[in-house]
Amino acid sequence: MNSPIEEIKARLNIVDVIQGYIRLQKAGINYKAACPFHGEKTPSFFVSPTRQIWHCFGCGRGGDHFKFIMEIEGHDFPEALRLLAGRAGVILKREDPRLRSERNRLYDICETAAEFFEKNLSVTPAVLRYVGARGILPATAKEFRIGFAPKSWDTLLKFLQGQGFRVDETEKAGLAIRSEDKNSWYDRFRGRIMFPIFDAASRVIGFGGRIFDAADTRGHQDRGQAQNEAKYVNTPNTLIYDKSKVLYGFDKAKQDIRVAGQAVVVEGYMDCVMSHQAGVKNTIAVSGTAFTPQQLGMIKRLADTLVFSFDSDAAGESATKRSLALATEFEFERKIIEIPAGKDPADAVLENPESWRTAVAGALPVVEFYYRKAFARFDPKTPEGKKEITALLIPLVVELRDEIQKAHWIEKISASLSVPREAVEKELMRRTPGSTAPAQAPGVAPESVPTRRDILEERLLALLTVVAHDIQDSFGDSPYLSFTASQNAEIFAILRAGAERPMPEHLAPYYSMLRFKGEILKEITDSPVAEFRVSWRELEKECVRDRLFTIKGEIELLEKTGKHGDVLPLLADFKTLSLHLKTIQ
Repeated sequence: MNSPIEEIKARLNIVDVIQGYIRLQKAGINYKAACPFHGEKTPSFFVSPTRQIWHCFGCGRGGDHFKFIMEIEGHDFPEALRLLAGRAGVILKREDPRLRSERNRLYDICETAAEFFEKNLSVTPAVLRYVGARGILPATAKEFRIGFAPKSWDTLLKFLQGQGFRVDETEKAGLAIRSEDKNSWYDRFRGRIMFPIFDAASRVIGFGGRIFDAADTRGHQDRGQAQNEAKYVNTPNTLIYDKSKVLYGFDKAKQDIRVAGQAVVVEGYMDCVMSHQAGVKNTIAVSGTAFTPQQLGMIKRLADTLVFSFDSDAAGESATKRSLALATEFEFERKIIEIPAGKDPADAVLENPESWRTAVAGALPVVEFYYRKAFARFDPKTPEGKKEITALLIPLVVELRDEIQKAHWIEKISASLSVPREAVEKELMRRTPGSTAPAQAPGVAPESVPTRRDILEERLLALLTVVAHDIQDSFGDSPYLSFTASQNAEIFAILRAGAERPMPEHLAPYYSMLRFKGEILKEITDSPVAEFRVSWRELEKECVRDRLFTIKGEIELLEKTGKHGDVLPLLADFKTLSLHLKTIQ
């Protein structure tokens, strides 16, 4: 019996899966397109319907159905598996069908509620005027599916019952609350402007509701709002909604985050909506709280830079600092957007969208931002001022993982405060906790960056799969050519021997990828044989350089330990290799 993974691949053609996201053009037996993962003008992204795999020759990404979904959607593997299983109609055996059915009902309830709220907004002029006064355009309201919950106890409940949903299901979806006497239910959201919350697949999974009062036009505390009524009410955790794993706007921003290489992080729903409207499409919101490891994991799969813009009040400042500290553990580059005090991103966009775009483009690295802030707030000439400035800056310098950046800031702080460098270094050491390895974002496997030698090995083998028969009589030889990966060495030996036999089972998937790359290289190069010769020569150079580096280290070690007699053979090898390197260069 096939595994769920094999069953999904058998039911879904990879061409159809990828064409759901980008436009593919026929290119011989394959398909090509401009890569969705990096900017390019000449298409270098290829899909093989024969092998059911894809590869980009520009950025090096490639893989199967699941890898594409993980890259394009920002999913981890389990999420990609569930998404494709749903599209293929494959039931994952570990999942209780009853649980799956219950989840689907909750998705349906949330979608139906979103439609209900949208319709109510369209027929409530006072709320439409408020939304317009906040600067939200009709097209933006439609894109984010903003709605309105009537100010009544059970209007939504009755509507959903009329649509065939039970009251207990509505409660499980987070849309209804059971009364204290347990005998009745009432709507959770009443008299509120509604912001649907979507998962990465753009399904409605929850809501954020902002209190509405016609007397309020700026989004601040409402004059008619009861003191004990929260300004915002959010869906509680449900079977389909977990606040710690969701980012508002992520479903709309993920492609732009990938392209920009960074995510702009704001605090509230309105900030996110207005930022998108201003053209900063890589914006997400954390809904007034600090980041969680799960949320950072979602972004880490797409980008390495976070650009923060939280409210300048005490709560916003606190959330920013907590998020900054956690983000550095995941090795994000961190920047902060500077906007006028008392304003938030929504205010900035309403006043002047261009000013917001300029502020985002001019975001400062985190230490630079707080450096300017500290020296503007405190007097660097007084002992008290020096103490306050170092108290603010040193913890941020400690968080830097790049030693060059640390050295730069030690020098700058020392010069700006007119104190010895040693004093800054001592304070840095005092505040430095025990050294720890970088945190790993949940669901993000650490990826090693391929070296030039790794790339050349793969290119050589890919070309060899399509030129092996043409060069059997002129293959050549080199005692210096070797492979770092054992599977590369095995495939090279098989192809060089010219053996007409299937690849061993453990090599078959990797060999299939190499064949695909070889076929594409054959199409896009004038002479595959010439390209193979060039790759051979370049790989041989890398092998020789690596060996020279190793010998150099061995010689230094022997000289340090006084074993001078053992150095001479190594010196002879070093000379021979150096001469050979000059010859092949």
